Amino acid sequence: MLGERSLDAGTGWPIASGWVRPLPTLRVVVVARTHWAGLDAAQDFTQQWLAGDLSESRLLGLVLVDDGPKLLDQQQRAVKRLLRKVPIGAHLPWVESWRIHPPDFERPPRRLQKIIRTFHHKAEEDNA
Repeated sequence: MLGERSLDAGTGWPIASGWVRPLPTLRVVVVARTHWAGLDAAQDFTQQWLAGDLSESRLLGLVLVDDGPKLLDQQQRAVKRLLRKVPIGAHLPWVESWRIHPPDFERPPRRLQKIIRTFHHKAEEDNA
């Protein structure tokens, strides 16, 4: 989704390694779903990040992806609260076609295009 220079680190906080010094600073976009497990994980993550426990890489932001066509009020409140805690917070609404077809990142929804541009711009600013 974010391009060829992006990697999926799974559920761990990425840390650069290797022989090159200084180690590069990795720029990270955290993604979670809006179901209970995703929101719980995002809450734990933001608490660790705000406490300074995840300093080896640089957080660009958090993307929360809807887990269904309509969020409950409690989910909406959690999304707003979590996205305010990070440098860039983005919310990707439900995309019905992704239930039966893989996402087409050549022609993503407009909202996703905006999210991608925002993160690329922030990463470029950090490189400058």
